[in-house]
Amino acid sequence: MAIVFTRVDDRLIHGQVVQAWLPQLNVDEVIIPCTKTNRENLNQGLLRLSLPYEYELSILDVEKVANHVAKFPKKRFFLLLSCLQDLADTITNAVPIRAVNIGGMHFKEGAQKLAEHVFLDTQDRKLLKLVHDLGITIETRAVPNDTTLSVSEVLDEH
Repeated sequence: MAIVFTRVDDRLIHGQVVQAWLPQLNVDEVIIPCTKTNRENLNQGLLRLSLPYEYELSILDVEKVANHVAKFPKKRFFLLLSCLQDLADTITNAVPIRAVNIGGMHFKEGAQKLAEHVFLDTQDRKLLKLVHDLGITIETRAVPNDTTLSVSEVLDEH
């Protein structure tokens, strides 16, 4: 099972992902794990059009990700999630994630700024703490050559 990168970004597929992360990571397929409710809100056709043709795209229920990845042991996967709840649900369904990048979680009511494009509310902090307590490294940066901020360290401080 080769999940080479996991990113939470509420914009999903956009310029930073397509122009910076994908060429750097040399992946075969982008998987967007999500709950049924979140999947119904996605414009799947637009997401497919936004991704260069050489990358496969799968939009899967969080419960199906582990089986999908296990079927293709030689593929390199990029997990791209729109929210921390989908991340927590994906991990709960036995998807082995060692590290996660928080790329963009934009302002919402009650959220506090952690980094330039990362705002966390109380529920987000609880979910990140859960992920952190599982031994998963959490960092934030927009593109590969940005300075990394360890979200895990910030959580330890609070």
